[in-house]
Parts: sequence; C-alpha cells; structure tokens
Amino acid sequence: MTAVARERVGELVWVQTGGDIRMFLYADRELRGADGGRPRVRVSNLTVPWVARLPKGRVLYRVPIPQEPGALPVFAILAGNRHFTGSRANFRDILRVAREQRAFVYVLPPDAVTDADVWTGFVRVARNRWIPIPCPRPEVVYNRIPNRALERTRSAVAAKATLARLEIPLFNPDYFNKWEIYEIVQRAGLSRYLPETHGRLTKSGFLRMLRRHRSLYLKPSGGSVGHGIIRVDADGDEWLVRVLKAAACTPHHARSPQEAWAVVHRHKLPGRYVLQATVDRIEWRGHPCDFRALAQKSDGDWTVVGKGVRVAGANAVATHVPNGGSIAARQEVLEGAFGSDWERIDQRMDEMILRLARAIDDHYAGRLGEMSMDIGVDAKGRPWLFEVNAKPMKFDEPDIRRRSLEGLLHHMQELRDQRGFR
Repeated sequence: MTAVARERVGELVWVQTGGDIRMFLYADRELRGADGGRPRVRVSNLTVPWVARLPKGRVLYRVPIPQEPGALPVFAILAGNRHFTGSRANFRDILRVAREQRAFVYVLPPDAVTDADVWTGFVRVARNRWIPIPCPRPEVVYNRIPNRALERTRSAVAAKATLARLEIPLFNPDYFNKWEIYEIVQRAGLSRYLPETHGRLTKSGFLRMLRRHRSLYLKPSGGSVGHGIIRVDADGDEWLVRVLKAAACTPHHARSPQEAWAVVHRHKLPGRYVLQATVDRIEWRGHPCDFRALAQKSDGDWTVVGKGVRVAGANAVATHVPNGGSIAARQEVLEGAFGSDWERIDQRMDEMILRLARAIDDHYAGRLGEMSMDIGVDAKGRPWLFEVNAKPMKFDEPDIRRRSLEGLLHHMQELRDQRGFR
C-alpha cells in the first residue's frame, strides 16, 4: 500500500448510480494492489476504492486529495438541524477554505450522529443547494448549533453524547452563560477587567447600583445579539429606559428610579438578568464604540486573530450591526482617541484578551477553539470586558474573516493530529 500511496492522486468523488451513492478515490492512471486487485485507501474510519476510471453514473461531489491520500482530513460542522437556515454563508466559506487546504468538511445534522460507520453529511453543490451524501465519520467536529433552543433539543444532546462515546473531539461544546463567564473571570483574579457586575436582578440591587453609577446595563444571562438588553440612564431630573428587542430599541421615560424599575420589570425577558455598570467609552464621530475581538487556539495557546470596531447607532443601546450599529477602522478610532499612543492601547487590549481566553478555556477543560469578546475602552485607555461569545458571528472585515477561517481549519488539524491521524 505504501508504494501505491506515492502515486499521483486526484479527488475523492461521490458517484450516484440509480439510488446508490458510492465514494471513490479517483487517480489519473490504472492502479493495482499487491494482489492484482483494486487497491483501497483508508479515509477516516472507512476504506475507499482507488480507481483510474470512474464507474458510470452521476458525479455528485468532488474533493481534492492531498499527495498522501490516507492523510485526507475529515471534519464536520455540527448544525442545529437539516435546514441550517441562517448559517449557510458561514458553512459555505468554511467548506471553500477546506477545499483549498485539501481537507474534506461536511455539515452534520444532529440526527445523523449515530453508531453507524457511514454518516449522512451535507455539502454545497450550487448556490443555495445542499445535498446529503454518505460520509466517513469526522475526525473532529466544530459545534455551530445556531441558538440555545436547538442546543437543548434531544437530538443535539444525544449527538454530543455519541461523539463523546466515540471519542471524536467536539470543540466549543455549548453556549456561554454571561454570569458564569463573569464568575470565571472573577475567580481567575481578573476582576479588574470587569465593570461592577452583579448576577441577580432585584429591585433593591437595581436601585443601589443606579444611585452609585447613574447608568446601568441589564443583560439577559442567556441572551445573544443584544436581544432583551435594557439600558437605564439619568436624563436630567428623569430617567431614560431603553429596551432592545427584535433589533428595535424602544425608549421609555421615568420620573424616578422606582418608576424606572417598574418599566424594567414590565419589559424584561423571562429568566435571569445580569446588572452591569456602564463604561464611558471612547467615541467615533460622536457615537460610542466597542471593539469586537476574535481569539482562536493555535499550537496549544490562544492568539488574537483580529479586532474590529462596532459603532453604536443613534439612540442605540448596543453596537451590533444588525441592531443599527456600523463598522469603523480600528487604527483610525484608536489614533483619533489616543494619537501616537494608540499601539500601546491596542497591545493592552490584546494582553487582556489572551488572559481572559486562557482562564475561560481552563474552566472548560481546554475544549474551546475560538471565542469572541466585546470590549470597551475608556478615555484613559483602559480596556473593559463586556461579553464573551462561544459562537462568534461572522466578521465583516475581510482580513479577519480570512484569518479566522484558516485558523479554524488549523485548529481542527491540530486536534486531528493529537488523535494520531498524522
């Protein structure tokens, strides 16, 4: 088999004949095994026939093969279901970069994770067209279940249990809970990066913090993309309460802190809330801005892939682009606020990001591969942590996006190597 493996290799090809779909390793010359028969090559847990001519039928999908065909990495992206609506652009980009790097990646619905040797994966064959094909078991799985409700479904829970039993690495196993993350940060001795934060919303606690800070954020502990966030600010002799729901920010006016509490109580979402003092952040063209940072694990440690700037829209309580925020250039924003000192402030942010990422990953027993952070910087150049996200949104900055995709594949390859698939 060693001599055969040195031959020039072409593609892993799926051919449909009637209702049957089979995989083949397609080379450019006739090949024979040691016994004169057709050789076979191992791809993950399966052995695949190696052919010089494809059998008659419809070619459904092709994947370029590395020079050593047995070294073909096989990875999967765990989706929420078989529709994976809202995630297709992200999955498309991952599959494209994987092909460039001669790796096979497919999208895996939870109900396809079984004890069988062959799993059903989805691949993209045309614009908005994804098809199911038989696939080897993945050597590593990247969890991109898109929301907390799907993460809690019976099929998702069963899929994770099966992956664990089969000893297939799954990284970024769950969504983060805001209060749990803040507790991890505090226990790690990194409280200096947090504004004053409390994990229980009560009337007495709300009124005490409002007297101290005159401006508060109230965040759903299990929320995402800003939905359900409430901001309360002193507004002359009154109080302005802004509620963000379904990407729309609704202002309410209160004449006293007690009345502000009544508005909060009426409009908050069910479930636990976190109270956090606001930070007076630097601004860009008159609007407060945050830094959105992406960190990924590489060569056993964490690295800052990139940082973008998100600028709050008019009267907005969050900087998320879907909620009316906009994008600005990091260096321009920092130079505008700190002049020639901007690089030192930028480095200070990176140092904070890496300390936090290591502490959070340690808590999760090293099972994380990437995370994003929402960071504020005050007028003195001090960075503050606002949120950490286990399922980072797609970055709009092309350079960060490209590095993130390459880093993602690099981390999957590292986990594969650790399993002995070199």
